Amino acid sequence: MNKFCHLSLHSEFSINDGLINMEALANKSSELGFDSVALTDSSNLFGFVNFYESMRKKGLKPICGSEMILEGENSRGNLTFLVKNHLGYKNLMRLISHANTKGKKNKECLINTKILKDNYEGLIMFSGGLGSQISDSILSDKFELAEKQAKFFKEIFKEDFFFEITRLGFEGENRCNSALLDLSKSLEIPVIASNRVRFLNENDYESHETRVSIQSGYVLSDPRRKRDYKEAQYFKSSEEMLHDFADIPEAIENAYEVSKKCNLEIKTGVYVLPDFETPNNLKESDYLRKLAVEGILEKMKLKNFDQLPSVYLQRFNYELETILEMGYEGYFLIVADFVNWARNNQVPVGPGRGSGAGSLIAYSLGITGLDPMKYDLLFERFLNPDRISNPDFDIDFCRDGREKVIDYVTNKYGNQAVAQICTFGTMAARAVVRDVARAQGKSYSLGDKIAKLIPFSPEMTLEKALKENKELKQILKLDEDASEIFDMALKLEGTARSVGKHAAGVVIAPSKINDYSPLYLDADTYDESVPQSYATQYSMEDIEAVGLQKFDFLGLKTLTVINKALIEINKYRESIKLEPINLDELNLDDKGVFELLQKGITTAVFQMESRGMREYLIKLKPNTFEDIIAMIALYRPGPLEMKMVDTYINRKNGIEKIDYSKDHNIEKILKSTYGVIVYQEQVMQLAQEFSEFTLGQADILRKAMGKKIPEVMESQRQAFIDGAKKNQKISRVAEDLWDQIETFAGYGFNKSHSAAYALISYQTAWLKSHYPSQFMASALSSELDDTDKIKVLIDDASSLGLKIEPPNINKSFRDFISLNEETILFGLGSIKGVGENAIENIIEQRKKGDFESLKDFCFRVDLSKVDKRCIEPLIKSGSMDVFNIDRFQLLDQMEDILKLARQEIENKENGQSDMFGVQEFSVESKSSLKESFPSSGLSTLEFESLGYHLQHHPVEENYWELKKISPIKIKDLLLSNNNQRCSGVIISHNRIQTRRGTIVFATLDDNSGRIELIINQEVLEASNLSFNGQEIIIADGEVIEEDGKKNKEFGLSKKMRVTQLNTLEELRIKFARKLSINISENQTKKIEQLIEQLQDFSKEESPNGCPIEINYHTKDGKVGMELKENFNISLTNDNFESLKKACGMKNIDLHYYSRQ
Repeated sequence: MNKFCHLSLHSEFSINDGLINMEALANKSSELGFDSVALTDSSNLFGFVNFYESMRKKGLKPICGSEMILEGENSRGNLTFLVKNHLGYKNLMRLISHANTKGKKNKECLINTKILKDNYEGLIMFSGGLGSQISDSILSDKFELAEKQAKFFKEIFKEDFFFEITRLGFEGENRCNSALLDLSKSLEIPVIASNRVRFLNENDYESHETRVSIQSGYVLSDPRRKRDYKEAQYFKSSEEMLHDFADIPEAIENAYEVSKKCNLEIKTGVYVLPDFETPNNLKESDYLRKLAVEGILEKMKLKNFDQLPSVYLQRFNYELETILEMGYEGYFLIVADFVNWARNNQVPVGPGRGSGAGSLIAYSLGITGLDPMKYDLLFERFLNPDRISNPDFDIDFCRDGREKVIDYVTNKYGNQAVAQICTFGTMAARAVVRDVARAQGKSYSLGDKIAKLIPFSPEMTLEKALKENKELKQILKLDEDASEIFDMALKLEGTARSVGKHAAGVVIAPSKINDYSPLYLDADTYDESVPQSYATQYSMEDIEAVGLQKFDFLGLKTLTVINKALIEINKYRESIKLEPINLDELNLDDKGVFELLQKGITTAVFQMESRGMREYLIKLKPNTFEDIIAMIALYRPGPLEMKMVDTYINRKNGIEKIDYSKDHNIEKILKSTYGVIVYQEQVMQLAQEFSEFTLGQADILRKAMGKKIPEVMESQRQAFIDGAKKNQKISRVAEDLWDQIETFAGYGFNKSHSAAYALISYQTAWLKSHYPSQFMASALSSELDDTDKIKVLIDDASSLGLKIEPPNINKSFRDFISLNEETILFGLGSIKGVGENAIENIIEQRKKGDFESLKDFCFRVDLSKVDKRCIEPLIKSGSMDVFNIDRFQLLDQMEDILKLARQEIENKENGQSDMFGVQEFSVESKSSLKESFPSSGLSTLEFESLGYHLQHHPVEENYWELKKISPIKIKDLLLSNNNQRCSGVIISHNRIQTRRGTIVFATLDDNSGRIELIINQEVLEASNLSFNGQEIIIADGEVIEEDGKKNKEFGLSKKMRVTQLNTLEELRIKFARKLSINISENQTKKIEQLIEQLQDFSKEESPNGCPIEINYHTKDGKVGMELKENFNISLTNDNFESLKKACGMKNIDLHYYSRQ
């Protein structure tokens, strides 16, 4: 083995300057013959557990450490700490926790001498190389200060303090090393050799510099960029280090001797929980039993425990016994406590999530809301006595109340014992390409072009994208810059990029969290005046490895939707003297629910919203709750690919025969799913019934099938066949059943999870079926910031017969409101640019009386909260139509009114008053007259302020023109092999890569209906589409029927294979043969103005100019006048709009060639 050890090394978890991957480091260490290595990331232990386990797998010793910044009275500098033992490990976690919380200033993590003196035991400290306080003193010629600093550290750490010597080629390094060697002799402080490793291999320097540039935001070639690293900072071999320090061999020897001092062992798999406080000092086990018995009696509406049905009694006792034997009574008590606190404090809780819904004890305690006995849910899927693993309840809370529950837990167990869990963002395939392009100084458009050729998928990698996309290959082959971007992106892909908090994970420790994990503060600077929310520095997986139990507090938006809808529904029911609705008491066979599902009217119905799911529901015609459970389990990529959904549907509808191999046990288990193995629980039950596995053994089989490890599968197969023989089953039947299990079990889903989520699906469907106005208002309010979803929900509400009343400054609130059974009032919170503070102020002022005009509004609201950027979208959206003044006029007036309002505020602040009162303000517009805009342009204003069309649609506004070139509405399109034409705006699109190139699926809307356009690459390249949602598109193509099936309830679901795409502007410019302008005899002066304006247009180059005809109308008839060719105008949208404004839209007519 080598007699040297690297004691200063940054991994990729030193986000700003490290690049090293743990597994690669362990492999390299083993390859070079090292027996130990230290990890010293910057003020963190983010990667330590990963490092520890990776090194142990290779039989190497991991050394825990960290490089930190010590802040003195007049200076600050780097120090490096290594852990000798478990006491040192705890002290290092405390130092790091302090640096990342109370010591955090402007993104820097700092410690001070006091915290250092309190937590030095069990630690080794190095002076920190260049950038340390001692080195800075030396390079500033303050040798006495350097000596004083060294003595200070030696006094604390004694023989565990070392000078760190480097040979990397930095300016001032030799001078510093020379002084340190002198101090070493005079103060008897040993030196150690360090390479301050930042990347693994010598040729990784460019990758490292790119990584640093990405994090710092600089371009590599920028002369202002700091050059803080050298090519020599790679993971050198022992021989290379010996060569570099040949003149001071003791520095090499000391490094190795230090490594021998560091012997930290972490116990993994030993879990700890806080003690749960019980009444009257009851044992946790006795208290759990008491609560569970009381709970099950309440659920079953029984008085005595012995009245429980025998199957319940047997299951109850078995589960409780298993929980107590495995020592998890405390865990169940903790979860039950915060779940029931939430229920009792108006924070809605989901009925369950994951395998926990299979526990009867959990149901008894109120942790879950679904009786597992009714749906054959298995406890062993959650807690298996034959496979020791921690229980893990995932709890869904109402999104708005989740933080309240976490606050409750924090207050109960103490804020030093509760923390959320950190998570790491990595350089994903698309993002790393854009990052690298930016760092290399390449054009944004090139980086963006490459990134867009990478399919958007969480599992997508650059390598996979390269295999799948021919266009990407071609670009990299032909474009050197593109190739450089991609090659570097490949090297950086997957590297840690950022640190954040896990969406759900929370840990509760028996004592201070930083006894188990260092803490992380997700803020640039610690502020003691603000409540802080900390996270562990260990990730979800690592937290469990060091013995802490995680608890998942998930925020589920649907629970918020349900809760808000129920509040409004029960208010309404109270007003008509009806009992409030309790969703827990719903019958699960409601006809209205299943009619809704059978028709596919499932927008906003939990887990049932996607188009694909709707199609399958229409085919399935679900009529039982079990059908809902099955669809949630089956509608996933694996089962869809295996056609399991189709098999299920065909068998349910009698199209396909069911074969149970004439075995009663198989039929009993698979009957509810028509012989299809849908659930993992069915695999477990088949193994139990057919081959006499225990359910615990069957769960091991289930897990093995999910992982599909060949040798494990073979041993499980043999055990299954042998068990079947012992159970006197026919070998052929056993082998056939195994083959069926092996084929489908890998796609089986957790029924406990499906059943719990099916209950939420059913509840939302029930609310939509029986109280559509309140439910859809609540659903809309949950998506205020997502314009695409709002548009879908508005369309769905309209299809249900609900009216969406437009925003009204005197009526609307932040959220959408159900006014009555037929009407929903639009919410101000869905208008772009209108924030929470503005809405609060508007509502507060409105309490004093309705706003009577724009002037009244501006003079009453707080203009620091409701400013121009807020008022403008309020006007554009129609919120101020209540003032009965054209929106364009209001926009014209706005600036002047705001000026007056601000002047009034200034006068009041200065104690002045206007002796004549505030000047009157004319409502006459300064530019456009109302008659010029009966509706034209309103769709644009709406789109700008809402992101979609609510009252005014571009197709309706321009139909007078469109009917000449595209007269057929989408709803009237016929199925035909012949080319047809339709027009509309594209409201959504999805671009995918195929072997044949890019295909875009776009939804075209014309306010009469919608059609999906299928646009291939050839058509796409020939068009100039912007997909901006506002441009009118004319599509030509063949109309086909979706899936070749007719849905009688909804008419035809149509698609168009597009052969040609044009914008309305393009067709107008190409095919308009004449523009007619009509003028009446009382508008003689207008002719002169018009001619003058047309001359301005004619100054522009108009190679495709359209001839103009002026028709002068008198009481005696019409006189036509064709203008000369030099008046021809290019009918661009801008020119055309200007003409409409000048002449009035009703006075313009376009004539097209008969064939376009």
